[in-house]
Amino acid sequence: MRPAGAALLRLYPATWRARYADEMLAVLEDRDIGWRDRVDLVRGALDAHWLAPRSIATAVGAALLAGAAWTTAAIVTLGEPVLPDWPGYLEVTLPLGLVAVSAGLVATFAEASRDVEHSGRSWGWAIRLALVGQSLWAVALAVAALGGPYGAITAVAATTGAVALVTLGLVALRARGTWTAAGLVVIGGVLLVPSIGAWLVAGATWTAIGLMAWSRRTGSDRSPVSLA
Repeated sequence: MRPAGAALLRLYPATWRARYADEMLAVLEDRDIGWRDRVDLVRGALDAHWLAPRSIATAVGAALLAGAAWTTAAIVTLGEPVLPDWPGYLEVTLPLGLVAVSAGLVATFAEASRDVEHSGRSWGWAIRLALVGQSLWAVALAVAALGGPYGAITAVAATTGAVALVTLGLVALRARGTWTAAGLVVIGGVLLVPSIGAWLVAGATWTAIGLMAWSRRTGSDRSPVSLA
């Protein structure tokens, strides 16, 4: 006889079931589960699908793209005779900022999903915060690039996205203390500083994260440069 709730394990991704189904079945056999437990199982399945492991190529490509976009935006801006007022974007660098933030968002989640087995409640909330914060930042840049409101609203969105990135990095550092997690803290931290030089630091750090991910493309997910 299969324990109560075992059928709900079919909702989980095949990769998750291959690694954890036996362990979860043993847990279910040792307890009588109620409707709240069933709700938790369904919610866990949704999270497992949402954070399903993505290709390392996605993490590498997105991180390198984010690094190139931030670096290019900084170089273009520094070449101007007069630097723009903060948040510092020019008409030509708004699209670059949008690419940098969007690619950074993709790289963040591609990296985070590689160690989903280490996720906990704080980890899940940090990921969601990073998703919302960086998405708001990307939307604000897109609106400005299309001729919409720019200025204070863009700065607030950028601050929200940077704080969310720092939060995720700190949670990841607490979990495993890796170089990639530290990189997220650095990127989010410098992007809180109203300086074009911060874009150069963010670009260099994203590039380093991409190169580290590439260097372990055939290694274990438990490499010391993995995110979580």
